[in-house]
Amino acid sequence: MAAVVLQPDQKLDGEKLYSHLRESLPAYSWPWFLRVQSSLDVTETFKQQKGRLVQEGFCPQRVPEPLYFLDASEKTYVPLTEPVHDGIVSGEIRL
Repeated sequence: MAAVVLQPDQKLDGEKLYSHLRESLPAYSWPWFLRVQSSLDVTETFKQQKGRLVQEGFCPQRVPEPLYFLDASEKTYVPLTEPVHDGIVSGEIRL
């Protein structure tokens, strides 16, 4: 999971992000899940607070922010809907 903050008038371009990751990082380090936030929670020393992110996981019912899933077959990030979440949890969709 990676948490990202977009510019106020921007939307996530899943295909462009996938292309950038393919060129910049090895496949094993690509995030399977993205959480788009309005801001990052940080401590007094500007370290990212990850506890809440870990607790909420990737369940669309528990997470108020938009979630995306890396669909490697389509080479893009797609919105993480309830059916996609259920497919991942059941093993129908493999990571």
